[in-house]
Amino acid sequence: MLTVFVTYFYFLGLRNLTVIDDAQKFIRRKYPDFDIEKIPLDDKKTYSLMSKGLTDGVFQFESGGMKNVLRQFGPESIEDLTAILSLYRPGPMDSIPKYIHNRHNPQDISYETPLLKPILDVTYGCIVYQEQVMQVFRALAGYSLGRADIVRRAMAKKKHDVMRKEREFFIFGEKDKNGNVITEGAIARGVPEAVANRIFDDMSSFSSYAFNKAHAAAYSFVAYRTAYLKCHYPAEYFSALMSSMMDSASKIALYTAECKKHGIKVLPPSVNHSQSGFSPDGNSIRFGLSAIRNLGVGTIEKIIKNREDNGEYTSMYDFCLRNYSREFNRKALEGLIKSGALDGLEDNRRQMLYNIEGTLAAVEAEHKFSAEGQLNLFDDMGESVDFVPEKQTEMDEALKLALEKEATGLYLSGHPMDKYSNFVSNAGFATISDIISERFSDGQRVTVAGLISGLKVKQLKNNNILATAFIEDISASVGLTVFSRQYAEFKHLLSMEEPVIVTGKISEREDRDTEIVCEKIEKMPENAAIATKVSKYKKGLYLRVSSLESNEFSKVKEILAKNTGNIPVIIYCLATNKKFEAPRNLYINGENSLIFELEKLLGKENVKLILR
Repeated sequence: MLTVFVTYFYFLGLRNLTVIDDAQKFIRRKYPDFDIEKIPLDDKKTYSLMSKGLTDGVFQFESGGMKNVLRQFGPESIEDLTAILSLYRPGPMDSIPKYIHNRHNPQDISYETPLLKPILDVTYGCIVYQEQVMQVFRALAGYSLGRADIVRRAMAKKKHDVMRKEREFFIFGEKDKNGNVITEGAIARGVPEAVANRIFDDMSSFSSYAFNKAHAAAYSFVAYRTAYLKCHYPAEYFSALMSSMMDSASKIALYTAECKKHGIKVLPPSVNHSQSGFSPDGNSIRFGLSAIRNLGVGTIEKIIKNREDNGEYTSMYDFCLRNYSREFNRKALEGLIKSGALDGLEDNRRQMLYNIEGTLAAVEAEHKFSAEGQLNLFDDMGESVDFVPEKQTEMDEALKLALEKEATGLYLSGHPMDKYSNFVSNAGFATISDIISERFSDGQRVTVAGLISGLKVKQLKNNNILATAFIEDISASVGLTVFSRQYAEFKHLLSMEEPVIVTGKISEREDRDTEIVCEKIEKMPENAAIATKVSKYKKGLYLRVSSLESNEFSKVKEILAKNTGNIPVIIYCLATNKKFEAPRNLYINGENSLIFELEKLLGKENVKLILR
């Protein structure tokens, strides 16, 4: 008898595999023996990070819904991550509450028939994987592996005529024309007809969206590795991740905010320190030169090689002289200055912009002189002739930030919304990072404060107006859709360069990025920036609770203990009309998911986070 074993391989071609490899190269600069293949798969810190929902930047686990499942589930193994990835889909998603309950309460697990226990015990009594569907057909009705897979595929494609016949065969069995048994059927194996029908219905509704376990397991390994790197080597990991996202200013802004939240500085670009992409710089991350507009790959390579071969640049003239070429033009130099990449070479950015013409003219003359083979009068004296820039005072902060945005698509040294942060926080506005992380549901009304950019106005066939734009706050940016009536009423605010307050509804579609559909736009109050400066509250998380003996306060302590950090927590007790600062072990990290959880428990009006 010939036995044939078939092995399935699942190949992943993902950006994240490159990110993991790039992060590993960064890590090996400090730790040459590091090997991603040898990291422990039971690292408690990594699973703790995931259980808290701190998964921005973690493959497959960034959405708000997925973070919520992680917090409820508390994964402890790759098997857990595999199950979560398989369950978080339209069909299987209905089983998530049951799965989580059974995982934490194994005594409540029950099976329609004892034949299901060996198949479903690993997933706490729930069907999770396509392979389990096939096992059910084999164990309950005697199907062959090939036949079970054919039926599974028919279920997935909703082939109703095939499913109708297979239901009968699954329950009652099937014989060929000679009376030989093809499948025994569930009844013949001791399963009541009603139970068999229910099991078949469950498998039918589940199979339309089910993952095969090989697919989910491969994804969970990649997810775990990204979470491990974020947990233990955050500067190296986010450097690699942001380098892979150079074409998405919104993602760079989101991950930059995430880095700052966890105490990792994102340093501006520098011709003396930057690589092409983002790179770790001690415990900080250095912005990459590739993010600067009008800077070609060849020019970037030359800047880096010249620095490595001949040492750091000492002035703007020295920089231009050493990188003189056809590709290096005025636009490239302007972009470098505006982004801050030449900071430290001259007194300030205005001075460098003012002296561009003179510097480039002097450099061109020097190269032309050298090309003609003429001697410089001062060469024999051991002196070098440098261009002497004309002194200028620095530009104001607002212009500096605007030029950074022009050069890179991002604000680098600050943000125009910084001075409104306390006003925005105290007003309880949503942050845009929360919106694009799906913390809010489709159709939910939100209010955000930020800057409008990229306005486009289109006239539709019915002569109505449709306007689209982006609104950006400190954390990220999101699309804004404005229909005719709102456009007519608020168009003067859409085109201004001052901060505005937008109220609208969340629009989430599978084929498009999350948007806000505009209902109302208001100008930022004149005293909003002043409120930031005169805030009487110190930095911290302020919570109002009814009593220190209440179940509510016990739950608060549990939530705080799971999200430790450096931000103080101040509790106000209504029963005693007193406030006190929580002990150091209950300080928090300021993660958005934590604030959301506390707001859900105590009410939004009883939770305030002040970071400035």
